[in-house]
Amino acid sequence: MSRRTRLLLRAARCYSEVRAHAEAARCYDLLGWRWSAADAYQRAGDLEHAARTYRLAGHPEQAARCYRLLGRPDLAARCWQERGRRLEAAWELLLTGESVPARRLLAAATRDPGTAVGNGPQSLRLELARALADRLGGGSAEPLLALLPRVEHRLPALAARTERRLLLDWGVEAADRIERFDWGARLFRAAYLGQDASEVLPLWRGWAADRLGSTAWLPGEAGDVAQVPEPRGTAGARAPGPRDATGVRPLRGERGGP
Repeated sequence: MSRRTRLLLRAARCYSEVRAHAEAARCYDLLGWRWSAADAYQRAGDLEHAARTYRLAGHPEQAARCYRLLGRPDLAARCWQERGRRLEAAWELLLTGESVPARRLLAAATRDPGTAVGNGPQSLRLELARALADRLGGGSAEPLLALLPRVEHRLPALAARTERRLLLDWGVEAADRIERFDWGARLFRAAYLGQDASEVLPLWRGWAADRLGSTAWLPGEAGDVAQVPEPRGTAGARAPGPRDATGVRPLRGERGGP
């Protein structure tokens, strides 16, 4: 390691310790450490630089997430397409209601390895995307609802971190689109009890605060087991009202349940 590299790395770490993330990012950029630079840009709130750097580093998931937050679904979709990930590109377009180009990508994605046939996670995400496209076209919510138990069952068993995160994101989005927030909570719980407790909890809290208006029923720290609502038997459930702000009913046999 050269003297220049050691000094830049030391400076980046010092900047990070005092939360000067933009300066840390520039040091990592000079080092050519794109992943570290992108992470630091994101921590600094500079999503445009973060997205661009994640993209150059070959991490389409993180780049697409940043572009989505910037309101640029077209660029989010392009990040996936650059990596030959047509299924993920189609999903980005579906989230903005652009169903026509999304359907073209979905048709092409059926020829991609791992998506056309089988019980793999990519195949399950393809089914979610098709069901969401049909729903956006005025179809029934039932096909989306029918897929959610399969997503819940699959999440804890997935070994690949990226695939777990994608399946969780897509499943929760699907539940949100048909206003089945009980199922959104169930999917977060499945991921939390799987292998990603410390990573899932902040996401779960943000979702619960936005959709349900409360996080009081969530675990206080990684390792606690949350009580979540039992799925109702009908689709199209509304968001909880003033009398049930948490939207929570314990599962039978769990703490505080009947």
